Amino acid sequence: MSHSLVDRDALDELTAVIGAEKLVGLLDRFVVSLTTAFEGPDRANDDYGREAHTLVSMSGMLGCVELSRACRGLEESAKAGDDLTGSLIDLRTLRDRTIAALRDLRAQTRLSA
Repeated sequence: MSHSLVDRDALDELTAVIGAEKLVGLLDRFVVSLTTAFEGPDRANDDYGREAHTLVSMSGMLGCVELSRACRGLEESAKAGDDLTGSLIDLRTLRDRTIAALRDLRAQTRLSA
C-alpha cells in the first residue's frame, strides 16, 4: 500500500505534540468518519460541500494532503453549483485509498496500539 497518501512526517510531528495514544484515537475516529463520507443518494451540493469543508482541516492535520486538497476542491465546486458527479467518484476513490493507506500505516508502524 502506498504511503504517499499520508505524510508520515506530519503524523510524527503531531505525535510529538499530543502523544501516540491520542494520535491513534484521532486516526481511528477519522477513518470511521471517512468510511461513510460522501455517500448517500440524492444529496444536495450544499450537503456535500459542508461535509467536504469538515474534512479539509482534519485530513490536512493528519497528513492526508491530497485528500484535503480534493475536499477543498469539492467544497468550492459545491459552492459554485457545479455538477459534482465526476468529482464525487474521484473523491470516493481517493477516500478509499486513503483509508487503506492509514490502516496499513497503523498496522506496520508504532501507531499500532
